Amino acid sequence: MSGRVARGRAYRAGRGFGLVELMIAMVLGIIVIGAAFAIFQSSQSTFRSNEGLARIQESARAAFELMSRDIRAAGGSSCSNFSVVEGAGAQTAQFRDSAVSGSTSSLRVVSGDDTAFRVSSSTATSVTLNSADVAQASDVFQVNDFLILCNARKTHVVQATALANRTVSFAALPGGYIPTADPYAPPAAVVLARFRDVNWFVNDNGRGGSSLFVSRNGGVAEEVAEGVQSIAFTYLRDGATNYTAAPADWRDVIAVRITLTLQGADVDGNALTRTVSNVVSMRGRTL
Repeated sequence: MSGRVARGRAYRAGRGFGLVELMIAMVLGIIVIGAAFAIFQSSQSTFRSNEGLARIQESARAAFELMSRDIRAAGGSSCSNFSVVEGAGAQTAQFRDSAVSGSTSSLRVVSGDDTAFRVSSSTATSVTLNSADVAQASDVFQVNDFLILCNARKTHVVQATALANRTVSFAALPGGYIPTADPYAPPAAVVLARFRDVNWFVNDNGRGGSSLFVSRNGGVAEEVAEGVQSIAFTYLRDGATNYTAAPADWRDVIAVRITLTLQGADVDGNALTRTVSNVVSMRGRTL
């Protein structure tokens, strides 16, 4: 009797899982694997979403920072804001009357370059740069460059016609004016800088999308930020409370509001899109 019991126990012990037990184990395993896969997919989607959002934020920061530098400097130079802009010509008129101009989709900003070079002597048709600043005028300027020549009293936009050693030549200033001989402005305050003319706009980038571009001094457009779908500029005039797309007088504009629509990589079939805005004051007109 005891032998049969022992054999029965041994048979049940060696029998293994039954069909029902095996199916239950498989179902539980599938549930666990499915849950792990769902968590993995969710993590991947979250990662892609965060990465796309980070790229959008990075592009927006770069775009706003670079455009803000130009807008804040609009109409400015290394000389006093009270230095009167004199002379004729398109560049002079733009610098004096429309330092910021454009439309809702493009922006043009003109100013003097941040780097200015001291003038040691001058005539009505040329200036000689300080030897402590440059060894040769051709190291910093080129023939046909438009330049800002100014002192504490007067500002002129001139075009370089010749460069020789440290001397830059140009067409005669109005009235035969000699910057370093002005009795009402110190000679040491006379400086020469490159005229800066910048255009900002959105265009196709040739890769199936669009980007923010900048063109400087009429040069080839440079891509600044990828994924910018559209840009909108509006302008605030002095004394006004609302921004407008078409100011009646560009000379009154004191601030620019920039609105960017940026698009990142698709996440789960949906495009990641954000619209962000920034307001920039023109430093020369608000200080």
